[in-house]
Amino acid sequence: MGLLLWFGLVQMPSLESYWSTKIRYKNNVASKIMSRNRFELLLRFWHFADNEETPENDRIYKVRDLLERVVKNYQNVMELDEYLAIDESMVPFRGRLKFKQYIPGKAHKYGVKLFKICEKNGYTHDLQVYAGKNQVDGKGLALRVVMGLIRPYLNVGRTVVTDNFYTSMPLARELLKNNTHLVGTLRTNRVKLPEVTNNWKRKYRWGSSGEMARQTRCCNVVYKHDIEMIDTGKKNRNDEPILKPQIIIDYNSGKAGIDLSDQLSSYNSPIRKSIRWCHKVATEILLGTSVFNAFIVYNMKKLPNEKISITKFREMLVDELLGLDQLTNISEEPSNSNNKRKRVKHVFEESVERDHRNRKIRKRCLHCYSHETTVLGSKSAALATKKVNTLCSTCKMYTCIDCFNKNHLCQCFISTNLFPNLTMQMICLL
Repeated sequence: MGLLLWFGLVQMPSLESYWSTKIRYKNNVASKIMSRNRFELLLRFWHFADNEETPENDRIYKVRDLLERVVKNYQNVMELDEYLAIDESMVPFRGRLKFKQYIPGKAHKYGVKLFKICEKNGYTHDLQVYAGKNQVDGKGLALRVVMGLIRPYLNVGRTVVTDNFYTSMPLARELLKNNTHLVGTLRTNRVKLPEVTNNWKRKYRWGSSGEMARQTRCCNVVYKHDIEMIDTGKKNRNDEPILKPQIIIDYNSGKAGIDLSDQLSSYNSPIRKSIRWCHKVATEILLGTSVFNAFIVYNMKKLPNEKISITKFREMLVDELLGLDQLTNISEEPSNSNNKRKRVKHVFEESVERDHRNRKIRKRCLHCYSHETTVLGSKSAALATKKVNTLCSTCKMYTCIDCFNKNHLCQCFISTNLFPNLTMQMICLL
């Protein structure tokens, strides 16, 4: 799992390239964790269900158990917000599959479709894999999807945000019966629409705020909003405030959760080309959606100035899963006996720099500060990192003796005349 996450951070043309000994692909990570043959063997037998217990008429049995376990954790960790958005996402896949979908408006046009329910911040509470019309009757699919995802959260006054694929009068009435509201865009050719809406589409067009207000009034039966105009806090080219109906503001803010989840999950995505759709879906669930959910929870527990990016969060996971902190003392030089390049001699000594009052200059250990920044953030790390007056004269880097032993010790020499208080026993240990 750690290697798969690392593949997303370090993109190479093929799986074999990560273990290549050629100088253009040479790295000191993959080969230190496991051999290429072992990794490919584990990947080959990476399953999430017992094939001998395959149920009938269940196309997604290969990932169903994994999906149920992960969704249960999603729902136990985070408490729901008032606004919940429902939309679909695509897991890219172009192989042979009965329920492969084609959505031209998505970044990945071909793949496996996932129905998701998310908060405004992008946290995913539930998701379903669409298995095609043979698995779910195509009639009333949008209503079934919405009611299936929102069912655990009904009768508590929440609001569902949907696009024009899902929004309909039957859905609005079904939600209102369960004390749940609906906000969404509406197709004018939907069946069972009020007559006032059919008249409106022939008279008005998009443009001014008044026309949007008239549209809101016509669809008031569905949305239960008024026509109040709200200042968005932005101004147009004429330095005039931009006004929008409250329903438009609620829709834009609520619908952004799905797009945010898809966007940040795609950054440094570990999904690679595969002929097995279950590997693609499982990788998206475990290392895409789950990682992004964990990232949201992690940042919620931090102060605003200590929050990190999704890429930094993935780097922390990779370092922890692979134990890369323990590999930093391994020389990056190849272990080939024919290699005649000389290794750098690092020297640990006391700094001779002094300030205007003739005092020794002390600075923070760079390695300790980098480690504390990853855990605590830059501001807290600046207070927690100790200051030293020792450095590696070869690297011109201030460092404490512990970090020097971990990161610089390679045919090293210690200047003993600058450390008269060090005993010979300590020198031998170093």
